[in-house]
Amino acid sequence: MTDTTTALSDESGRAQEPLRLAVTLDDPFMWRGAGFPPGYDPDAVLGRLCDAFEQHRVPEVYAFTSTAPVDDHPEWLSALDRWTDRGHHVAAHTHSHASLNWTDVASYVADLDRNVDILEPWLAKAPTRYFRYAFDMWGDTRDKTDQVQAHLVRRGLLPAPITHWFYDVQFLVAYLRTLVAGDTEAAAWVRRRFAETAVDALRNQAAAAQQVFGRQPPHIALIHGTPIAADAYADVLAGYAAAGVEFITLEEAMSDPANQVVPPTVTRYFRNSTQKWAEHAGIEVADTPPRVLNEVQRCCPVDGMTEADLLGPALVAAAQAVGSEPEATDLDWNPAVDA
Repeated sequence: MTDTTTALSDESGRAQEPLRLAVTLDDPFMWRGAGFPPGYDPDAVLGRLCDAFEQHRVPEVYAFTSTAPVDDHPEWLSALDRWTDRGHHVAAHTHSHASLNWTDVASYVADLDRNVDILEPWLAKAPTRYFRYAFDMWGDTRDKTDQVQAHLVRRGLLPAPITHWFYDVQFLVAYLRTLVAGDTEAAAWVRRRFAETAVDALRNQAAAAQQVFGRQPPHIALIHGTPIAADAYADVLAGYAAAGVEFITLEEAMSDPANQVVPPTVTRYFRNSTQKWAEHAGIEVADTPPRVLNEVQRCCPVDGMTEADLLGPALVAAAQAVGSEPEATDLDWNPAVDA
């Protein structure tokens, strides 16, 4: 477990300059095929997150919103009104949440355009019209990336990368099991590991960025609109703050070239921008994916509630919506199994 008070210190133990971090949210409606458990919905989750952001003075969070779930629940769109009423913004994220790897450009941009058309009333209110690739996967060929980037320019959308994540969705499955089982002790354990892992991952990814760039650019953090985020992201923000993080807007983070230039790494695997830059430079990002996920996956077993059971249908639905099937090997988000 990381001591958050020293998580962002250099090797000598001296405190670094405050690490600037823009918080962003993905998928406030979760995903078609992987819905909310009883007691949670987009309104409840976003409300709790807004409370956490207000408590820790996190400014103007963009919600990168995939919209397939509102085909079944159109009433959920009103949650975006309450989100923006509290000072936050909405951004595009594809309709079906399919990876660009899994389909052709024409199908991907048609899905993207459908998303933009649904979200236009909220996109029009935002200071910047942002888009994020689903899974932060920018395509398995440079030609695909270039074609979609050109389409984004035509639609007036600016792609926003992720530079810091901590595999938060991999905690979701275990947390849902604890809720179903009514195991409050296990639920508290998962929430603690969730918050600790976030700070550990920020430390490791910031260290890699420092090696790559010879300086520390501002970072762009990811959290998803899930039940565990509603219940534990305030603790994550407290850990970041204790480590000396300065929360900034996405616009401020995007003003840095490290977040504007597409990394010179083409990969079909699950990598954020920091990981792609590190791979290009031949630098390892420590403990990525986090080894603690092996423990998390074993927590509170419930029949029929594995990651494949709970997230698999969402991956299939996303891929089939763009005429394809998911490539499970692309999503290498689990660590090597402990010996």
